[in-house]
Amino acid sequence: MPQKLKIAVKPTFIAPVVMRVPGDGQVEEVRFDAVFKRLSKTDNETLQARLDARSLTDRELLDMVLADWKGLEGEDNAPFICTPDNRAAAAEDWPTFEAAIAYSYFEHAYPAAVKN
Repeated sequence: MPQKLKIAVKPTFIAPVVMRVPGDGQVEEVRFDAVFKRLSKTDNETLQARLDARSLTDRELLDMVLADWKGLEGEDNAPFICTPDNRAAAAEDWPTFEAAIAYSYFEHAYPAAVKN
């Protein structure tokens, strides 16, 4: 059996997210960090096939790659925990929530692809 290559990186990576929302006469920026899973080659190929077929929503992408977020608070000023229910509630209240996280994933996991 072949050996596995060991590289000293975590199975996740943190990337900043900027969600832009309308404010009073200007656009407000909500900043927080997303924790993304590193995908295996097989999972990456599945992701790419779904992207090529245009059959992947932001929600489905985040189901695959989002592990956590940091820097968000709930209305009670307690940390806004990354759960499927909280993510759905945030997306209901803020329609660009999942799109902003998805953009951050592609910007940081595949920086060359975003620039092209």
